[in-house]
Amino acid sequence: MASAPVVIRQEEDVWVLRIEQPNGRVQEYRCLSELQAKQLAAMLLTPREQPSP
Repeated sequence: MASAPVVIRQEEDVWVLRIEQPNGRVQEYRCLSELQAKQLAAMLLTPREQPSP
């Protein structure tokens, strides 16, 4: 599966993280710093472990 397109850029006083989902939906998060935006992107794009049955 290809990774979702991610855009991190500064707009006015905040850093904006936009993640486009495969279904075309766009999620947007506002962060106080570039580092925070990058860390959030890494966390959101890391596959989750499935619990053992």
